[in-house]
Amino acid sequence: MEPRAGATSVAARKVASGPVMRERNLEVVRRSFEAFARGDFETAFAAFDPDAEWRTAEDEPDSRTYHGLEEVKRLAASFAEPWSDRFDRAVVPDEYIDLGDWVVVPTSGRVHGKGSGIEVEIRETYAVRLRGERIVRVEEYRTKERALEAVRRS
Repeated sequence: MEPRAGATSVAARKVASGPVMRERNLEVVRRSFEAFARGDFETAFAAFDPDAEWRTAEDEPDSRTYHGLEEVKRLAASFAEPWSDRFDRAVVPDEYIDLGDWVVVPTSGRVHGKGSGIEVEIRETYAVRLRGERIVRVEEYRTKERALEAVRRS
């Protein structure tokens, strides 16, 4: 018996939700974060779902969740405001940790104040949730351990 047109075999579904899909998720996040680090927002946001959300860290003065791609893009653009080199590969991913539908990305680097030139070390970790190879949520954490704990609880 021939499979119906457009049908996906059980074996194909297992592959799509197993190691192959997880590797694709890692690649989606890697491509997005590397583009983000160099200020290439077009590439960075190409994998974001139009309804994506970005939750800033709890200790931020304006901690909140940004809803929708346009709001997320405005947030990202604001990251550069106080720094002369924020998107000049000053802050880069340290590693990509595969947790299935989530990828945890610790980042680190040094940025310099626009007016003062003061150097500030930045360490932040992002938990990135994917659905169907699209980034649907980003959550900021101050440490890799807190991000891993939060993802494992979700």
